[in-house]
Amino acid sequence: MKNIKKFLLIMAMTMALGTSAFAASGFEFLFQLAGGAGVVIPTKEAKDLGIKGEISADADISAQIGYMFQVKDGFGISVLGELGYAWDLYSMGYGSTGVTSIGLGDASPTYSTEEGISISQFYHSFKIGLLPKFNIGVGRKGAIAIGIGGGVKIPISGWFSMQQTSAVESTTREGLVNETDITLKRQDITDMFSPSVIGYMKVTFDYYLFFTDSIAMNFGLYLGGDFGPKMKEVKIGGDSFDIGLQLGFRFGPKA
Repeated sequence: MKNIKKFLLIMAMTMALGTSAFAASGFEFLFQLAGGAGVVIPTKEAKDLGIKGEISADADISAQIGYMFQVKDGFGISVLGELGYAWDLYSMGYGSTGVTSIGLGDASPTYSTEEGISISQFYHSFKIGLLPKFNIGVGRKGAIAIGIGGGVKIPISGWFSMQQTSAVESTTREGLVNETDITLKRQDITDMFSPSVIGYMKVTFDYYLFFTDSIAMNFGLYLGGDFGPKMKEVKIGGDSFDIGLQLGFRFGPKA
């Protein structure tokens, strides 16, 4: 009998402690806008041709949905799935693809170009990933969240542009710039590039300003890396590193 009472007491204490520890646990939803810019890191094959990375940029609209587990008062861990739309731009090249002209008096102008190449790609993608976060309560109305996660962006459509010039002079402008512009559909991306998806990783730093116990505005910063598509035949392409800002609304318990 004493053993039964002891067992029941231990069970009651365990349940009470467990209920207390997870009292602030609950469903979490965050809707946000994000955008930033960075630099492209070209592949070895691109570098061997003298191609250098230029500007990258990204923007997205996403929802983060999951559950926050409160570990102790003022500290919780969120397990969040991420869904949304993403837009990404990658540019690289070398030299200049501009055309200059020189004309004296009534003389016909002379057009000239330098040796150069300019490659630009952008994609509209469906984004899906996982983003665990560590939540730390700050004061009565604030919290800090640090997230580390990643996933994939699946390009649905896009655009590819390449301009190429040689070091020449001509009395006519036509033919000095070799241009290729392709509007990409999903099948084109699958046929032309490998991988045909964009893997991504990111670290986020957020500050939640709570208006109520469960509604907050989110102000944040992210550091992100993309593993961009490369041309199948020549493996020219690049990855990117971006820094950006994010702004949104959060619905869920405070740590």
